[in-house]
Amino acid sequence: MRSLKRIIRDLARSSGFDIIRYSKNDSGADPFMDMQRFLTRSVKPVITDIGANVGQSVSKFRSAFPESTIHSFEPSPKTYQKLVENTKNMSSVKTWNMGVGSHDDTLDFMENEHSEMSSFLTPSKFSWGKVTKTTKVPVITLDSFAQKHAIDFIHILKSDTQGYDFEVFKGANQLMKEDKIALIYFEFIFSDMYKGLPAFHDVFRYLSENNFELVSFYESHFQKELVSWADVLFINRTFNQKRIEQASAANQ
Repeated sequence: MRSLKRIIRDLARSSGFDIIRYSKNDSGADPFMDMQRFLTRSVKPVITDIGANVGQSVSKFRSAFPESTIHSFEPSPKTYQKLVENTKNMSSVKTWNMGVGSHDDTLDFMENEHSEMSSFLTPSKFSWGKVTKTTKVPVITLDSFAQKHAIDFIHILKSDTQGYDFEVFKGANQLMKEDKIALIYFEFIFSDMYKGLPAFHDVFRYLSENNFELVSFYESHFQKELVSWADVLFINRTFNQKRIEQASAANQ
């Protein structure tokens, strides 16, 4: 007699699906589990939450890293107020009403009726919602911010800026050159969602040349049967090598 598991799997396959064993502990299965593994020796990590919106990532990072200090950046004044409200009882979360980019500047921020679609870039073919207003907002580089606030090391650079992430990375060039960023976790957009989006190979080359290597892609989303965006995790090679050596020494 067939087992119940076999029956369920056969039914799934007859409908065009399959059932496989899944574990969040597998590398590449869950970005927060992967980041936890890489930062096991970092008791109080510093996290930059760039493109914080109303704080969706804050709760995830606080759950994964309870002792972390999180710097959350949100350029939209209206959305920023919601971020402040949602994090007001979190003393370890510091909020900043500004954008992050490749130069210290003041730029036009296009605010969409769906706040998660707002960007410094102009919407294109695969975008949704409509821009309701354009707001001039201050923009700072991570290099400048780290220097101004005496931040010696960033354990996680998280960026979700609707296509503006490459500019964020360019503004962290000095931190990268000095190996002062351990992990970079960001959303990359592949589709024609905004005008002027960088190609993935350009971003990959830039990070590779700045001593980062790819860990994995997560949660791919599709439009018109093609991948439209996905989350990506990179790790600094020097940081990773030291981590491996320390783990090896501890096991001897």
